[in-house]
Amino acid sequence: MAMKDYVFPGKTYDEWNVGDEFITGARTITEADIVNFAGLSGDWSATNTNDVYGKSTIYGSRIAYGNVTFIVSTGLLAQTRMFEGTATALLDMKISYQEPVRFEDTIYCKLVVEEKRPSKTPGRGVVTFRVYVYNQSDEQVAEERLVFLISSEKASL
Repeated sequence: MAMKDYVFPGKTYDEWNVGDEFITGARTITEADIVNFAGLSGDWSATNTNDVYGKSTIYGSRIAYGNVTFIVSTGLLAQTRMFEGTATALLDMKISYQEPVRFEDTIYCKLVVEEKRPSKTPGRGVVTFRVYVYNQSDEQVAEERLVFLISSEKASL
């Protein structure tokens, strides 16, 4: 066996079924996540980075950036490996936030296949997913609608 024999494990277009549900692993949001995001983005908003100010807000503490919640949720989806080698493109996304994610909250996702349709180009299709993001208390903190272009064949090296 050689590296060229490797086949990516992602689910093909035909393997996704409307109504299918999957639960991801979980991940704790840390202070390091917030500092790294602030440094990368240049967004040092006081709501997220200033402890004294955070305590004076309606949240009573600093909270995670919404974008951190989103990128961690997509990382949790990637860790399932269901998209690896088959998701060709993220075509569209919509995100809404229901509750703040706080430092040391642990989040996980429920992925639901909402709809699918063949692409105009043979060999791939468009799959729409609804992603529900929950904290450690099973409170929904975010909802995402992600539309992917998915290959009909598994990729290999």
